[in-house]
Amino acid sequence: PTCPWPRKTELPPGRPLASEQELSRRVTLPSMGQQQTSDAPSLDRPVFIISLASLLVVSAVLLAEPDASLALMEKALQFLTHDLGWLFLGFTFLGLIWLAWLSFGRHGAQRLGEADSTPTYSDFSWLGMLFCAGIGSNLLYFGAIEWIWYYLGPPPYLGVEARTAEAADWAGSISFFHWGISAWGLYAMATVPIAYVLHVKRSSTLRLSVACRGVLGTLADGPLGQLVDILFIIGLTAGIGTSLGVGVPMISAVASHLFGFERGLSLDVGIVLGLTAIFSYSVSQGLDKGIKLLSDINAWLAIVLLAFIWLAGSPGFVITQAFESVALMLQDFVGMSLRTDAGEGSSFCQDFTIFYWAWWLAWAPFMGLFVARISGGRTFRQVIVGTVFGGSLGCWAGFAVLGNTALAKIEAGHGPLVSLLDAAKTPTAIDGPMVVVELLGSLPLSEVLFPLFFILAFIFVATSLDSAAFTLASAASRDLPPEGQPPRWHRLTWAFVLATVALSLMYIGGLKVLQAASVLVGLPLLFVMALMMLSLNRLLRDDSRETADDEGGLDADS
Repeated sequence: PTCPWPRKTELPPGRPLASEQELSRRVTLPSMGQQQTSDAPSLDRPVFIISLASLLVVSAVLLAEPDASLALMEKALQFLTHDLGWLFLGFTFLGLIWLAWLSFGRHGAQRLGEADSTPTYSDFSWLGMLFCAGIGSNLLYFGAIEWIWYYLGPPPYLGVEARTAEAADWAGSISFFHWGISAWGLYAMATVPIAYVLHVKRSSTLRLSVACRGVLGTLADGPLGQLVDILFIIGLTAGIGTSLGVGVPMISAVASHLFGFERGLSLDVGIVLGLTAIFSYSVSQGLDKGIKLLSDINAWLAIVLLAFIWLAGSPGFVITQAFESVALMLQDFVGMSLRTDAGEGSSFCQDFTIFYWAWWLAWAPFMGLFVARISGGRTFRQVIVGTVFGGSLGCWAGFAVLGNTALAKIEAGHGPLVSLLDAAKTPTAIDGPMVVVELLGSLPLSEVLFPLFFILAFIFVATSLDSAAFTLASAASRDLPPEGQPPRWHRLTWAFVLATVALSLMYIGGLKVLQAASVLVGLPLLFVMALMMLSLNRLLRDDSRETADDEGGLDADS
């Protein structure tokens, strides 16, 4: 198939170059190579209406039949993780190989923009927005408690006993694996294809379907492309719901400790309403004034908080245990990546690794769109290495400080934390939000730590939500250039939709139903991402041939 973008041509003699302001108003029609003038992005009504209606209908059904809906979702979750789990594992592992080829091969120096363009944002702001959007409050919650699941119930294939030093070593390594190279690799797999068509091909729209045009051709501009964008919108909403299901109870527990409120649904709703107000204001201000500012503030707050917890806790133990976790993870990286527990009578990999990959897949297209939007002027190699290793190192630092500090307190016999572990009938039944509260309460200057942690967690969640609302509005817009932003009303609409859908999911089944929703939408998005990666390969191949033809023509003329 021929490249769906028009070939570069020389300007007619005597024709002046267009001004930068004029270029910003032009919209390229990728399938025809024509130009039209557009003063503002327009709404893609089919994508907007179908996506919105689907989400509202699903929410209504879940609220009307919560028990039946929960049972159905759990059956679907069982099928996807146990019967199709190999698909998630294989895709993620092969995707890492593809990223290595792309980053360190001849395409690694491909710049996202003009050859002399420079990054739009500083490295700190870029990494801050990337990290806050991709992780949010999950770092604070899972960083403190995930190791406990594997410490109390280590995977059977390890052959180690629970609550032993060996179990603690492996618990940290499994957490590092779930929040490290493979996870952030999924984000990079989605980012690079979108960034290429956005900044190099100068696509007129910031949408997932645009990144599939190398394979779909003009079909990406029709119903098939709209289906891709609708799947993305539904998938992101489910992923955001899971993050809210994790972050809101944690924030509620800290608020209960600080202000004396009783934990429960009323407090959770109040927290969600407060979050909605903050991220609605932020997203209404746009990318630079809202999202970038919140991300910069949050990045500094996170550094200060983690540094204090590390120094006030057990700094030597934290570092030593972190090195042990990294060593064990790298030692068994391939085994962790491909193990399915087949024939072992265990569902550890299905319950944890496969679920995590499906959850990261649900988030990946959103991160691809968002990170592509802020990555102008960087090269493939910079984007991939920055996303994979920058994100991994940030997560490992948070998990090492929070998790290993909690481990040190438990080994020292800190009563409240030990009691929480003893009260858990199963590893995942532990009261995670209270683990966070007791960990903070065990440290010096806890009266200062609690407000700081509350503000950090609150802004973390708000940053993820406003980034998501911005991206959802972009996905349902046409004629949106790389520097453009969707209308304020459109961004605010998705801000409220995210909060409404997440609340309805939390109401009917808590975290379990949110996890099931993430896995259900992760499967179709896996195929969408595979299509995007194949599309990028084809575009790079066609562009290389075009360059070779142009150079050959010049040689012949000379």
